[in-house]
Amino acid sequence: MIVYSAVPYLLAAAPPVIVLLSILLGGCTMTRSGGETMDRTRFYSEANGQAGGGLVRELDRRAAHEELQRTIEEAQQ
Repeated sequence: MIVYSAVPYLLAAAPPVIVLLSILLGGCTMTRSGGETMDRTRFYSEANGQAGGGLVRELDRRAAHEELQRTIEEAQQ
């Protein structure tokens, strides 16, 4: 009996669920166009590239980490 009373609710909920799933699956499977909207590969050697800034930040972070490790080792001795 419980199953029969749930059928109208399932029928009412089915179309919105189908629409939401189709939008979700459609968005996941869409391919990008090959135009200007795609991100191109950035190189460290570019003068105006942001990748160079990322490299500088990474090198600064590593230098600070090494200095911190050296300080900790000196304090332990």
